[in-house]
Amino acid sequence: MSSSYLSIDPATLASQYTQIDRAAKDAALSEKYNLYSGQISAFNSLKTTMADFVTSLEDMQNDNSALVNQSAIDNETVLSVTTDSSAIAGTYDIFVEQLAQAHQIALSFDPNDALPTDGELSIDLSGDEFVVDLSTLGPGASLTDLASEINTHVDNTGVKATVMRSDSETFLVLTSEESGAANQISVGFTPGTDPAASNFTTAIASQHELTQAQDAIVQFGASSPVTIISSNNQLEDVIEGVTVDLRQAQEAGDSAVKLTVGQDLDQSEENIKSFTDQVNRLISSIKENSNLQNDPMAKSLMSQLKTAFQGTVEGKTLYSIGIEFDRFGNINIDSDRLQESLQTDPEQVAAMLTGDNGVMAQIIDSLTPYTSSYGIMSQKTETLRASLNLVIDQQERQNYIMEQRYNRYLSQFTQMQVTIAQLESSMSQF
Repeated sequence: MSSSYLSIDPATLASQYTQIDRAAKDAALSEKYNLYSGQISAFNSLKTTMADFVTSLEDMQNDNSALVNQSAIDNETVLSVTTDSSAIAGTYDIFVEQLAQAHQIALSFDPNDALPTDGELSIDLSGDEFVVDLSTLGPGASLTDLASEINTHVDNTGVKATVMRSDSETFLVLTSEESGAANQISVGFTPGTDPAASNFTTAIASQHELTQAQDAIVQFGASSPVTIISSNNQLEDVIEGVTVDLRQAQEAGDSAVKLTVGQDLDQSEENIKSFTDQVNRLISSIKENSNLQNDPMAKSLMSQLKTAFQGTVEGKTLYSIGIEFDRFGNINIDSDRLQESLQTDPEQVAAMLTGDNGVMAQIIDSLTPYTSSYGIMSQKTETLRASLNLVIDQQERQNYIMEQRYNRYLSQFTQMQVTIAQLESSMSQF
């Protein structure tokens, strides 16, 4: 009879009975928990992907970088060229008559002579003058101290001071930070009581002009050239979409540099394909995610993305320029049609893709309400989070109820064990 008593484990029986009672509801709550958690994660990931995509499209719109031009020059020693998508195909003759230079002067001092302890050094750049009071430098100040005071002066509008040394002379070198004939430096000195002021007076009177302030002079054209004058050596607005960096002046009799601007068809096609691939990946991320594929909002997003590629854009269909859907619903590029469109009418292609009413603008407009901080996607995840929190509350309530039930079962089985033990004890007396 004792074996019957020992075989009863109230805790094990209570746990088993409780597990039977809770299994169905635990499974249901767990399924809901996994559902809402998976959807929250999926929508958060989708929101990040969409936001990055919108930023990418905005950058492409702002930079006009969907279409790419290329340039070629026959003398890279004289100049270099960069182009953007607004450049128009053409050929240009460029002769660099003169480079722009920054004004630079040097004041010579005997390295053994001390600076005066007072007096005012005035420095003028293009009519903007500032004054350095030498008395603020302190006794025993050097040209290096003076150069530092010039560079950090609150009224300095663009003069850089450095110190240059030789065996017998030390130079205070003043350089305009901006090139061009207008950026001329002039210096003056008003002496104080220190007799060493004569050093400054002499240095200014015998100053060396190391580099003359001058503008760049460039001739555009062959038979009847147009003269372009620039304060610097980068010409950004002379030819639309073309930036010319001047490197070296030419001599009389030198041949003009030949610049040819044309469409980079391969790179432009690659950029457009990169855009359509991003759209395909975004659509696939919805179609292939079990947490998104059946969601009405996610389906609406896919529909809006596809709609942007249908109908007409700027009076033409995207199909007409080589952008089309295949039988699987993916956006593909027909290289022949696209290249022909890029050659014959690149402005039309650019307007259809990156223009104010182009496909990229339409996609941005349709996605922005979803990706904004308080947009549709955020509201969706907040709703899912509320549902998840409700499930968590139900799980906690379920755990509490099951704990109470376990304790009741434990009490019942323990009492049963005691009763059986008493019965076995009574029966053992007969």
